[in-house]
Amino acid sequence: MALSKNESKRRKQLANLEKGKFKKGEITNPKGRPPKPKTMTAFIAEMKEKGYEVPTSQTIAESFLYIATLPEDELKAVLADKTRPMMQRIVAKGILDKKGMDILERVVDRAYGKIQRIDLTSKGEQIKQDPLQVHFVTNSEEYNKVIAEIEAEKKRKDTEPNKTLEE
Repeated sequence: MALSKNESKRRKQLANLEKGKFKKGEITNPKGRPPKPKTMTAFIAEMKEKGYEVPTSQTIAESFLYIATLPEDELKAVLADKTRPMMQRIVAKGILDKKGMDILERVVDRAYGKIQRIDLTSKGEQIKQDPLQVHFVTNSEEYNKVIAEIEAEKKRKDTEPNKTLEE
């Protein structure tokens, strides 16, 4: 905004500008500069200073397995103890919750690794399997008819030459 050409208005404008100027020695920000946000490095240093340590994967797995073997009343005590690490309390809560089996499965997977499934029958080759068929029959005549169809299909497959997976 420009200063007015009218002398009285101009004086008022200048007086208002003078009021807004900082006076020598005046503190304009009594609270000071806001603190910088904490960085991860500062957080880690703070945690080490307070005596916290990062547990190894072995320690975590062992801790989880102990929690998983506790009786219900002791699990509830772990959950209620606010001095325990949150990781332990969360696992205890999960086990006590409706999805306890899921949590236990995860705990075991973390401790021992996922179970490896080994296929000893196919030697690594893909096995082609026909879909399962279910037949409902109400009398022996229908039963005999279904059995005859199954036998005929077996004979047909036995006489066909083996097909490769590429076909």
